Amino acid sequence: MSQEFAAEHAGHADCSEVLHRIFEYLDGELSPADVARVAAHLQACGPCLAEHDLERTLKAVVRRSCSEQPAPPTLRLSIMQQITTIRVEREF
Repeated sequence: MSQEFAAEHAGHADCSEVLHRIFEYLDGELSPADVARVAAHLQACGPCLAEHDLERTLKAVVRRSCSEQPAPPTLRLSIMQQITTIRVEREF
């Protein structure tokens, strides 16, 4: 599942890739090499770091606000199906 990130900042192509995978980074789902690439990019890119911080804060607020009630089974199933569909589409 590891995917090479652009090493250079020119054209911000690497910003697009980092932002596309920011939730995988926040959830600890990237390979160690990809984690290192994202972390290095975040150190050098203020706008991406700001987006990272916003998403991390949003996840923390949702976790804190919703920890009392479990998601309905139908919602959980729907989300899992969408995740599977997205993963299959990304592989092709």
